[in-house]
Amino acid sequence: MNTDEFVSKMIVTAGPENLGFGDWTEVLYAYAAVLERIEARLTVEETHELVGVGGQFYRTLARAEDYRRTFTRNSSAE
Repeated sequence: MNTDEFVSKMIVTAGPENLGFGDWTEVLYAYAAVLERIEARLTVEETHELVGVGGQFYRTLARAEDYRRTFTRNSSAE
């Protein structure tokens, strides 16, 4: 599969449950569990790269959650 096919597959694949927006950390733990399961088959470089992508994912979602909380707080104050 190429990158576009992987992205498409990730978008259309249903998750095991409907997580709320605040439950995004559970997705990160699920990703880490997959890494733990396949780490022995990966090179050190591949593991490092996947951990880096997980970190980017975490920071992106943390910023989104912070923005959502700030926006919700500011909207309710009006």
